[in-house]
Amino acid sequence: MRCVFFVSFLLTTASIAGQQAPEVSQAKLFTYGELLRQHNVALTESALTNALKSADADVRYLAAMKLAEDKASDAIPSIRQALEIEKAPRDRVNIALALGLLGDENGGTELKKVCRDKSFVPEFRLYAVRYTLDLHSKDDTDCLTAAREISVSPTATVADRVAALSLLTQFGSLTPSELRKTSAVMQESLGDPEPTVRMAASNGLAGLGATSAVPFLASAIAKEKDENVRAVFKADLARLQGGGPH
Repeated sequence: MRCVFFVSFLLTTASIAGQQAPEVSQAKLFTYGELLRQHNVALTESALTNALKSADADVRYLAAMKLAEDKASDAIPSIRQALEIEKAPRDRVNIALALGLLGDENGGTELKKVCRDKSFVPEFRLYAVRYTLDLHSKDDTDCLTAAREISVSPTATVADRVAALSLLTQFGSLTPSELRKTSAVMQESLGDPEPTVRMAASNGLAGLGATSAVPFLASAIAKEKDENVRAVFKADLARLQGGGPH
């Protein structure tokens, strides 16, 4: 397993979407072990297993991820138990990821459950989408639907909408029906009030190779007032028309 680094605690949805803020890009990166040491947690398997019961939410999920990084399969029952009683949304998705990385199907099952849960915090629902993709799930329909819903949700933050649109391009082997639905939400997002969302939607259509969206993108170019956004639209239209790299 690759060594995973954290900016503060979790990568932000902005960085997932490639819209990394300056303060994030300049931040110091920490490993799980370094963050746990800051909380005075030893890195032995027994200490990490005990840390799963910590009153500190940060310690709980960091301990789970460190156990996964160490491939501590003997700790799977303890991590399962931690997931069963965990209430913090961030911890639930991270502990589920830890189980998935250790090969336990309960992790993937929990992530898909979070994807289905519309009452779950959109930010962490998107983490579940991202983690499901990272685990190469064979059935990611629930998470694909979640990303589509969040990308056009009027209550989702700009960062969440951008992240959702970016994630939509990472689902492989879409059926014709899924491709139409995914293209439709991206077309809708071409009219989003936020420029970064409009650009993410345009990038998404080009990334999907959704040639049926050519007239929609051409129409969006005609209506767009922001020259930077227009430039992105034009470049993506050229890609869809075969005039630029895919």
